[in-house]
Amino acid sequence: MNARNQQFQLTVESRQLKEAVSCVFHTLLLHRSVGKFRYKAEGSYSVGVVGTEDVDCDYVDLTYVRANSPELTDLLESDVGAFCDAIGSVPQTVVSGRIALEFFQKRKRQWPLPEDVVPWEIWQLQVDVVRVESENEYHRLRDSVGECLGDAVLTVCGAVNRPLYLPKMPIQSDLSLVFDTRLSDIQPYLFRVVHQLGSGPGDYHRRMLKPGETLLPGASEGLSTTVRKLLKDTLSL
Repeated sequence: MNARNQQFQLTVESRQLKEAVSCVFHTLLLHRSVGKFRYKAEGSYSVGVVGTEDVDCDYVDLTYVRANSPELTDLLESDVGAFCDAIGSVPQTVVSGRIALEFFQKRKRQWPLPEDVVPWEIWQLQVDVVRVESENEYHRLRDSVGECLGDAVLTVCGAVNRPLYLPKMPIQSDLSLVFDTRLSDIQPYLFRVVHQLGSGPGDYHRRMLKPGETLLPGASEGLSTTVRKLLKDTLSL
C-alpha cells in the first residue's frame, strides 16, 4: 500500500523551531486520535472524549489547538526535542533538516515472523533554521512564521476532512495493530516521528523502526490564517 505524502517548507529562527514543529504535529495528532475504547463485548464498545486546549506560542505569533493529553504531549515533545537538539548541535548560520510524522498500522504474519509495519500517511516538514542578527529581523520572522504555520494548519484541516483511507476499526484483540494503546487518556493511531539533518536524501533517525524500512518521498503541497477558529469549527463537525 502506498502511503499518502504531504510536505511543508518553513524557515524559522532557532527559538521558533520547537513551537513550529509542535504546532503542525499536534494539529495532525488531534485529528488522528480518538478517545479510549471501552469494550463491553467483542464488537461492542464505547469511545471516550478527546479534550482540547489552546496553546499560545512564545516565539511565533500564533495560537493553535492540541489534544488535552499530557501523556501525548510528553511523548511528542521527546521526539521533537531530539530533532531540535540535533539541529542546535550544528555550528552553521543556516541549518536544514527534515522531520516527519508517519502514521502506520501493523499486520500479523505467520510465526515466527514479526508484525509487518505498513505506513498509510506521512507528513514531512522541511525546515531551514537561521540565526537572526537583530530584533527587527526576529519580529519580522515571528509574524511570517505565524502566517506560514496558519497556512499549514489550514492545509491539514482541509486534507483530513476529505474522504481518505483510514484503517478499519479493529476488533478488541487487534486494537494495538491500529491504535497506540499505551496512553491512559487518549488513543491516537499508531505513529512515529523520524528526522534527518540536511535537505538531500539520507537515512532518517527513527523511533520504533525495523531494519530496511524507508520513508516514501514527499510530494510538495501548497501551504493563509484564522487558525484557532478554523480548528474549533472543524472539531465541531
